[in-house]
Amino acid sequence: MSSRNIAVQRTVYDALTREKRAGESFTSLLRRLLEQREGLEELVGAWGKGGSRGRRTALRSLRDPGRRRP
Repeated sequence: MSSRNIAVQRTVYDALTREKRAGESFTSLLRRLLEQREGLEELVGAWGKGGSRGRRTALRSLRDPGRRRP
């Protein structure tokens, strides 16, 4: 596995450290955070789509980040 070093401010490092789960690597943490962000990006504009059904779908997706919109 190849690796790269990145520089981050101490405050960012501390925030990432607080977000890390027990036994989780920084790579796994960053991957998890990026996947969560991508899940939220799917919801952009979803509130207004499909009337009340679209709103229910959007809210359900927020409650369960692993669930994808149809």
